[in-house]
Amino acid sequence: LSTIQLPERVYAMDASQKLLVVGTAERHVCIIDLNNPQQISKQAMSPLKWQTRSIACYPQANGYALGSIEGRCAFQYIDDQEQAKSGFTFKCHRQNETKAGRTESHIFALNSIAAHPVYGTFATAGSDGCFHFWDKDAKHRLKGFPSLGGTISAAAFNRNGSIYAIAVSYDWSKGYSFNNPQYPNLIRLHPTKDEEVKQKNKRR
Repeated sequence: LSTIQLPERVYAMDASQKLLVVGTAERHVCIIDLNNPQQISKQAMSPLKWQTRSIACYPQANGYALGSIEGRCAFQYIDDQEQAKSGFTFKCHRQNETKAGRTESHIFALNSIAAHPVYGTFATAGSDGCFHFWDKDAKHRLKGFPSLGGTISAAAFNRNGSIYAIAVSYDWSKGYSFNNPQYPNLIRLHPTKDEEVKQKNKRR
């Protein structure tokens, strides 16, 4: 149907309705209107300082979420005025450890972002083996879960958001030497509850 030349190598992409968003190397973000799929309709730079790792479009197709290798997430809007009003970034998938009186922060890649198909809330999953559910409108974490014992390389909701599927496998974030035959390689299915994924004060 169409071929588009992008500014760099493609690292992540997602679509919702007529919106397609592609994240490439060098932090480029290309927005494509699928009513006119022959060209890039808008191009931006990721607000995150490090490599784009994951993208999820909003179900309403008015924006997208970006995740980076530095454990940060950005909620972005297509409309510039809406972005100025509601866009923001935040830290996630980090662990603090105290050694000899000093606090060290361990940072993990955000490997997956998924939008709940009914409520429009979001799930993030990362190299720390943890996943979390978020309400972007309230800028609030709805629920966090402990590590599954290995890096989460991919995750997604099913059609109605009643199940969150999680792939636990090595994501190569620490190089080849950390991979071994004993590393977990499995899929977990998490049945979601409304109190985990539904906004606390849903807009009417």
